[in-house]
Amino acid sequence: MKYYVVIFSFFCPLVLADVSELSGELRIATYLEPPFVDLVDNQLVGPNIEIVKLLAKALTLKAVFVRCPFARCLSMTKRGQTDMILGLRNLPERQKDLIFIEPPLLVQRQPLRFFTLATKEIVINNFEDLKDLIVGTIRGATYYPQFDNNQTINKVEITSREQLVKMLLKGHIDVILEREESIVPLLPKTEYLQKIALANYQYDKTVNSYIALSRHSANSRYAALLSQHLAVAIENGTIDSIRAKYSH
Repeated sequence: MKYYVVIFSFFCPLVLADVSELSGELRIATYLEPPFVDLVDNQLVGPNIEIVKLLAKALTLKAVFVRCPFARCLSMTKRGQTDMILGLRNLPERQKDLIFIEPPLLVQRQPLRFFTLATKEIVINNFEDLKDLIVGTIRGATYYPQFDNNQTINKVEITSREQLVKMLLKGHIDVILEREESIVPLLPKTEYLQKIALANYQYDKTVNSYIALSRHSANSRYAALLSQHLAVAIENGTIDSIRAKYSH
């Protein structure tokens, strides 16, 4: 609790009103993505949860989290059924319905990895090695242009990372494409080390991850103000301090 007070003090210059004066709700489409968002004892936890609560309070709004699979979260936000979604790549086709808040919430430096079942001894040394494999992906997600635009790879879309891992372990798919930090929390460490293998081939370019507001939401009027608050929170170390709590 003492550490939380320190974090809150960093953020105090951004807060515009007391909780009792909140003027409305900010509905956030929320999908599970450890370590950024996780479910513990039926409670949403993680750095993205804390960050969005503080940003909502700075806008004098109450954060309301709407749980959904990624594809549904994205669709609901595009239609204005929810106000916001976090952890999104800024793509031209999404800009019609979404406002991407600058600066990015996170600069993803973890490479995208290809996970296989150790017992299958699958070798993936380059992109061409994917052509005869069944690759599991998250429905509605994008990864990187060469992979996203390829129409010959056999891709199977699944609603959650947990389901992807289960299908891989059962041998229903050959490969999972994800960042290691999002897969490791889904398995006991010993099981991960014994049953999962990492391919040599990986996509290792930096990717910006954004907060996006729906253009069809009344709360889209807060886009510029949200950008200002986010920039200050990044600059003064608030965001890094929150993430540090979950880095163990």
